[in-house]
Amino acid sequence: MYRSQAHVQKRLDHYYRCVNAVILNRQNPTTGLIPASVAVTTHGDYRDAWVRDNVYSIMAVYGLALAYRRVDDDQGRAYELEHAVVKLMRGLMFCMMRQAPKIEQFKKTQGLNDCLHAKYNTATGDTVVGDSEWGHLQIDATSIFLLALAQMTASGILIVYTTDEVDFIQNLVFYIERAYRTPDYGIWERGNKINHGEPELNSSSIGMAVAALQAINGINLFGSRGGPSSVIHVLPDEITRNYTTLHSALPRESNSKEIDAALLSVIGFPAFAVGDAKLVERTRNEIIEKLGGKYGCKRFLRDGHQTVLENNSRLHYDAHELKVFENIECEWPLFFTYFILDGLFSENEEQVEEYRAKLEPLIIDSATLVDFGQYISDSMSDSESDGRGLKTPTSPGFATPGSGDGKLPEHIPLIPELYYVPEHLVEAEKKDNHTQARVANDNLPLVWANSLHTLGSLIYENLLSVAEIDPLGRRFNARKTQPNDTVVQVVLLAEDAHLQSMLSMYGLETQTMDQVHPITVSQPQGLKEVYAALGMNAKLGFSGRPKRPVGSLGTSRLYRQELAFVRQYWHYPGRPTMTVVLTHAMLGGLTKSRSFASQNGADAHRLTTWRKASLGSSPQKDNKRNLLNFFMNLRSGVCNGVRVRLGRLSEMVNTSCIESLDFLVNKKDIDWIGILRGAADRRKGRHARKLGLNEKKTQAATPGGSRTPSHHRWSVRRRSSSFGTGMSLASLTTPAVNTELESDSYFGSHSQSHTPSEGNFPGSPFAMTPMEPVEPYSAPRKTKTDQTTSFRLKDHEEVRPTRKNGSGNANQSGVLTPDLATLEISDAPSPVSAVDDDNDSDESPDGMEALGLILGDPSNMEAAMSMLSLSVNLYDQIDLLQYLLSCQGATFYVSNLDATVETLLQEVYFKSLQLKLWSIVRQAAGLLQKVVNSLTINITDLVIRQKQITIGSGRTEHFITTPLGPDVLSRMIYDGNFDDVREGPVVQEVMTYLGSFVRADPDMFEGIMRLRTHFLIIALREEISRLNSCDETDAVEHLMQLSPFELKSLLGTVLSGPTLSSHATNTLLRNQSSGRLSPNRRQGNVSLSDDSPESNVTANISSSGPSSSSLGAIPIPNMAKGSTTFTIKVQSGGFHSGNFSKILINESTLSVSSRGINMVVIDPVQGVLLESVSFDTHISEDESDDLARLVDWLQPGMIVVCAGKDDCHEHLTTAGRLALKQLGSERISELKYRDSWCMIGEKGIEVGKAVEAHKAFMDGPTAVIEKEFDLALYKAKADVIDTFPSPSAIAAFVPNSSGRWLRRRKNDGSLNRVPSKFYPRVWRILSRAAGFRIGSHFLPRDPIVSEKTPEEFNFALAVENFLGVILDPAERQIAVDTLMVIAKIEDKNPGMEVQAEVIDLPLIMREAMDTFWTKWVVNGPGGRVPASAPANANAIVTSVLGDVSFDHHEKLARRMFYDLPQEGKEGTFAYLARAVLKLLPYSIDFE
Repeated sequence: MYRSQAHVQKRLDHYYRCVNAVILNRQNPTTGLIPASVAVTTHGDYRDAWVRDNVYSIMAVYGLALAYRRVDDDQGRAYELEHAVVKLMRGLMFCMMRQAPKIEQFKKTQGLNDCLHAKYNTATGDTVVGDSEWGHLQIDATSIFLLALAQMTASGILIVYTTDEVDFIQNLVFYIERAYRTPDYGIWERGNKINHGEPELNSSSIGMAVAALQAINGINLFGSRGGPSSVIHVLPDEITRNYTTLHSALPRESNSKEIDAALLSVIGFPAFAVGDAKLVERTRNEIIEKLGGKYGCKRFLRDGHQTVLENNSRLHYDAHELKVFENIECEWPLFFTYFILDGLFSENEEQVEEYRAKLEPLIIDSATLVDFGQYISDSMSDSESDGRGLKTPTSPGFATPGSGDGKLPEHIPLIPELYYVPEHLVEAEKKDNHTQARVANDNLPLVWANSLHTLGSLIYENLLSVAEIDPLGRRFNARKTQPNDTVVQVVLLAEDAHLQSMLSMYGLETQTMDQVHPITVSQPQGLKEVYAALGMNAKLGFSGRPKRPVGSLGTSRLYRQELAFVRQYWHYPGRPTMTVVLTHAMLGGLTKSRSFASQNGADAHRLTTWRKASLGSSPQKDNKRNLLNFFMNLRSGVCNGVRVRLGRLSEMVNTSCIESLDFLVNKKDIDWIGILRGAADRRKGRHARKLGLNEKKTQAATPGGSRTPSHHRWSVRRRSSSFGTGMSLASLTTPAVNTELESDSYFGSHSQSHTPSEGNFPGSPFAMTPMEPVEPYSAPRKTKTDQTTSFRLKDHEEVRPTRKNGSGNANQSGVLTPDLATLEISDAPSPVSAVDDDNDSDESPDGMEALGLILGDPSNMEAAMSMLSLSVNLYDQIDLLQYLLSCQGATFYVSNLDATVETLLQEVYFKSLQLKLWSIVRQAAGLLQKVVNSLTINITDLVIRQKQITIGSGRTEHFITTPLGPDVLSRMIYDGNFDDVREGPVVQEVMTYLGSFVRADPDMFEGIMRLRTHFLIIALREEISRLNSCDETDAVEHLMQLSPFELKSLLGTVLSGPTLSSHATNTLLRNQSSGRLSPNRRQGNVSLSDDSPESNVTANISSSGPSSSSLGAIPIPNMAKGSTTFTIKVQSGGFHSGNFSKILINESTLSVSSRGINMVVIDPVQGVLLESVSFDTHISEDESDDLARLVDWLQPGMIVVCAGKDDCHEHLTTAGRLALKQLGSERISELKYRDSWCMIGEKGIEVGKAVEAHKAFMDGPTAVIEKEFDLALYKAKADVIDTFPSPSAIAAFVPNSSGRWLRRRKNDGSLNRVPSKFYPRVWRILSRAAGFRIGSHFLPRDPIVSEKTPEEFNFALAVENFLGVILDPAERQIAVDTLMVIAKIEDKNPGMEVQAEVIDLPLIMREAMDTFWTKWVVNGPGGRVPASAPANANAIVTSVLGDVSFDHHEKLARRMFYDLPQEGKEGTFAYLARAVLKLLPYSIDFE
């Protein structure tokens, strides 16, 4: 619409008078600051200058100045207004510059008392309250200042004049760049809504920081006349972490505030920080729905500020009183101005008109106020002032229009701070919300609100355009409709010309370092060093950017991580360019490391020999082939849905993102050229670091004489997994992110000295940058004799089995490495000469006696050290070193090896890493207390996406809710949390992979709020147990042997969630014979145990105590065709009687002969060997208890063969004896120390019915006892009773999902996954009931419901803590189903409500399971005798089955119930619904 110049001038002059009266008249002439208000009320003194309020207050002045630029301004008002803006912004900057030491300290600590103050004295710029007397840490305030500074500078208004000021602004960037991990007090200065002084992560603060960082990045603060040194730099990874945190949290404001109207400033003007239009809409709608009213918006739910019910005598609230503020929270007209501006910027005219109409009746006309003109003109008077330069006013009174001589000559709209419910209307408003009239408070006007209203009016009247007020175009952020389709450029560099030539034979084009000249390729470490010069200023005391890692987005700008991550978060000009340096070591080359030069010839030859042996095995060849294939596949142009371009660096430069480092030119004291070149040439002249170990962060700290973190050591030993390692295209290129530690992970790459492992491969979080190689062991180290150290321990040797028809001497010296691809996973064999299969000698095959050691017991120190010097088995070596560490500590000097325990552990760690014996690598890493270098970054990536992480279990479970440093993490991991020392490293791996998954595919974590690493490892164990048909102990051993890639793949399967129940199993681990233990195992010579009383305090990742050889269901050996009979023979010899045990089935000797009770279990119905296991009841009562648990697990009728060896009496408990009596043993009561004893029994027969033999310890071995069994008799009996209660038999007639739902529930329970809208539904149930109960744990209604709102994060945490007492993951998910069923019943029946009684969840679950069992087993086909059964069938059923009730078979019933699907007539929901309706009291409204 056309408007005349005169009309425009008239309107501008009107707004000038309004701005001058309300804003500029308050601006202090000395400091340029503006008080938040001039009111002094019962709620505070508003005459101080808040940073946030000042920036918002000056926005109207800024907008009006830009509007005056449009017209022929012959009155100089544009200049006047612009410099009023400059004066205020510089005033704020000076106030903050006086606190420069705080900024420097805050960069290091993020401490509450080290932050900038939030408000200053208006007249002097001094601080007004102490560091700890106010919630000063308000990141949004500093961020809004930087955002406004960037916008104003871009519009041509220059605020910054000197390079010192530039450095200060750069340090403000460092101050806010970690907002994603810095809890603050937020926009309302209170943190947690209870106002107890507890800061929180606030989305409004993070969002404003995102906007500030994005806006000021690349801004030249000197404008068009500035040079490189006045440009502000923000690293993209810092923006991305804040951006990701914001998008993960919205629409939630913080843990205690589920929604906040302050988020309007984040999703709209001025921040426009959210790039997801749907998320913007969702957040806006929640604010309108939950906080909107007639008089404005509530700040947040249950906000008691300035309500008539608020107790003004204290600042904080009690938890139970928050509910009294519900529905009477004050409403702020301020937020209507945000809706107006949002509509103007988004061109939503309907929204603009709606909220202008809503705001109009709330505006107070200045003409109605008594003496308002005097109130304004006297506001800057020095008389009657109190040091702030402001006259203490009284609130203006109201008058009728035209009354009084002091009214302003024209009508100026004034917006009150808020409207509250008068005391006499409180009850009516609570009963019927938004029906009662509200009253404005005394703080009039709220300058912040008036400023935004004026700005909106200027734009509404077309006196100002949105482009002028937003020159940086931030308003376009949320208008993107297409996802990023960035092409990621990949450049491959070869280590040298020889490797380049070899790669070209495979069709892979590369360049060498010399060929890319003059471009310098540097380490991210070098970039970190260079950026440390940013903001460095000696006069202000600034040290520059903290030396924090530069992430993948920063290093992808030309000067590594998943492609999908880079593509998703790339918002910069040009394409990201990833540079990967390929080395001989990565591709299987054999090059001696220079560190060998310090060794003598024999040592070097010996080292080279075992390295060559490791190179010859097939996994290394597979790794080489997979890596080459991976990079060659990039030539296709697409990798896992991401567009890639592979080419030469020179071809990529023009399309890359070029980032200038010209700011270094003026840094005279920084040798930046040397830093960059040094990073590129570092490998040429530096000393090697020891095995990627950071001495400050990871060195072992086990006190001498105390036990190590491992409480128990499994004696089952296996070789490393022989699975092929294919590269996943989901994880890409070079290592994920650089790290805060100088060292690498415990899978660190030694790129000049060993064969490739998964740790070397692109995408591995354990990988080290190929450009920065590490020597294989350590720099020369002095011993007591001042000699350089070489390898001290004998090399790990393995020999091939003797070929009976082959040539060559079986005793021939030398090392032969078996072909791992053809071997089964079995116990690590001792290197022995050929031994005849029929040789029954009990002597150790390598001539050394077996040695049993108790951790922390130094009585066998000499024997252990002697054996260590002779051992050629890495499994024995690591166990011996663990024993020495537990007794004497890491610094103990092993004289016969001339080295400390720590040095020897490093050696074992290194050798096992080369041989890919992952279990030993993890054990050594745990003993050395190594920490994965990227752990802190991966935890941060999880936490910023609102995922809590726990380490440990039970009372020692540590919760991680905010990013932590490596020192704290190391203490959490290694402070005695784990029974198995290997679990610490595995926990680190799991957290690292979780970080990788959440970056690449956040949707994978839908419904998961808490990640409990201990239960995740249990889920991994269960998955392996299912895939390989092995027991828990074997599954743990298999888990420890998995390569990093296999472990990550398995974790991805567990995380896949609902697909586990809807699709067939996708086996990631090869379910072959190699997944089981071989029947003919070779044991190492060392077994460790822990005799400490605390050894079972913490739940272990394996619940099975014994050394087990689970053979799966293998047929009974040597069964003749058509035969149903077999013979068992058994004999025992105690310690003084031959020290042996023999179990033969059909003359086939079973390999189960360990100290204690050796047991073989046979299922005669199925005709298979179920179990072959040893219980060392000589050394541990736990082993005896495990024996009792196994017997309890067995089904009646199963045949059990027992044979004692050495001694099985000393720690055989009463429970163990009673269990053996269940097998029919009578003579077990006579057993004494080191007696000989054996038995052939059967589960459920009478005591004395078993065949057994016993002799005293000096009377020699027992006679050979023998018994023949006929499988036909057992099968006939089973046919009568339908094999009940075998799970496989029940599955034939009971509804089930073939294990899929059981598997899903186990995995989801381990992940704490819940359905959508679960927590609000639970809140609704809890608000009506008296509370929830699980055993002795109780979640009360009050004060939980009184304090917390339905979608509040803290309420979700309370529910998670409550459900966390259920240790069985599948049972936890049934508890979740139970709560969902109660909610669904109320949803579908609005008239039904649970009465105020306690809801006992286990009682409901048990009732549902009982109903299921009764229907399908007791009254169903499982409990009925077939009509065709013999006459005595009932007697057989009674004698064999016994009680078929649920109480008698609850364990089996639970397992069957957990495998039911959720939906359907026979689903868990149906049974739970019946139980709920039966047990819970409901009130029914029939109206």
